[in-house]
Amino acid sequence: MQKSFFLLNRVALVLLLCASTASLQAQTYTEVKVSSTSFADIEFDSARDGLYCESCNFGQGNARFNWTDRAGNLWLGHVDWQSGAFLPANGKAELVDTSAAYWKDFGNGPEWAFSQQGSQLVYTRYQPGMPRTSAYAGAALASMVGGAWLPDFLPGAMASDGSGGPVNSALPLASQGISDPFALVLYKNLAKPQEIYWEQASLTDTAPSLTPFGPYANGINERWIPQTNQLLFIGTTITAGKGTQQVFWYDTDTNKVAQLTADATNKDDMFVFQAPEFGDNYVFFTIANGTEIDVYEQTGSTSVGAPTFRIVNRITSADPTEPLIASAEPFINCSPTCTTYIFMTLTGTDKTLQPVPNGLAITTIDPAHPRFTVLASASSPAVQRSDPEYFTTANGPYLYYGRVTPATATSPAKYQGEYYIDMQLGAPMGPCVGSSAEGGLMPGC
Repeated sequence: MQKSFFLLNRVALVLLLCASTASLQAQTYTEVKVSSTSFADIEFDSARDGLYCESCNFGQGNARFNWTDRAGNLWLGHVDWQSGAFLPANGKAELVDTSAAYWKDFGNGPEWAFSQQGSQLVYTRYQPGMPRTSAYAGAALASMVGGAWLPDFLPGAMASDGSGGPVNSALPLASQGISDPFALVLYKNLAKPQEIYWEQASLTDTAPSLTPFGPYANGINERWIPQTNQLLFIGTTITAGKGTQQVFWYDTDTNKVAQLTADATNKDDMFVFQAPEFGDNYVFFTIANGTEIDVYEQTGSTSVGAPTFRIVNRITSADPTEPLIASAEPFINCSPTCTTYIFMTLTGTDKTLQPVPNGLAITTIDPAHPRFTVLASASSPAVQRSDPEYFTTANGPYLYYGRVTPATATSPAKYQGEYYIDMQLGAPMGPCVGSSAEGGLMPGC
């Protein structure tokens, strides 16, 4: 069903454009070790409808996470919603597939897909029994069927017999429309990296829609707009011979493309969602030049349906020793007032030189109520913290991440384990506590 990207319950808000550089909080946050397993790029399925749901997903619940080991095994781990502990601690509760690509192979691991089909998994898969190379890679879908996980290639991405299908592909990302009959999945054409394809998340779809919307696309920075058949992506524009990365919009139903940002800064990743601070209007944020989170609010739409935005906040690190921002993602917490937060890693060294000691922080997005909180600093202790993701427990949202002791002249880097920090934002209350699913948040808070 066609859904439009429109202003929802718009409230007249007059906000001053400002830089949110509120002082660091003096509160103490404890880092708790949850597992010694070397996880990588885990994603939580904690909030299909914004709430903990024990009966969801055919009785599987939604307190769980996915991850892939180096051998290509795709696992599901369960989470104790009361304590935040992993069940079991090694994360190996359910084996979904043995032919999955490790996240480093192409730059991203499995993602969740939400629709009336329940919580499904999309990921890059290798043809079983063949070399683990891009020639045998394809975007895949795993669904719970009859109490067991059924993994297979998407019809348009790689034929089940390894013949290749229309395109060899990788890096699938699914839409988040929980009321849609099926999720939509976009993925990369490995032969032409600037082309992105999309199709319905169904193994029985015999006529997938393989419509490219390049050549603007760049990297893996695409995000579905929640509750729509539209998405945002990072594209490169050329002005006076100089290229900059900007945010674009694309509608899969009309094949229309529009550029949303045009300033001189390079944009690195973005997320789009409906923010309670802005009357549930759509907002998106993007990282500008690696040092600033720019927040935009939708103000209207063009005649072709493309959204228009205005910038409403510029957020910089409140820690002057760690000005570089990365791995930023949003979540909404209602306790009881609903507030949007962005979590991130902070570093004072060029991120290409990692592993280096780095910190973790969260920030609000409302310029009228700025709050930038450093959860862990680079010097206490001096460890690398990577790939943060959040999960909302009965006690409130916890931030999970891996810790590594950086290498020295006399010793190699050493993985310490998976940790979490209670962000101390309060136990979830009200009708919605936000979604942990990368690619979007659920509205209604």
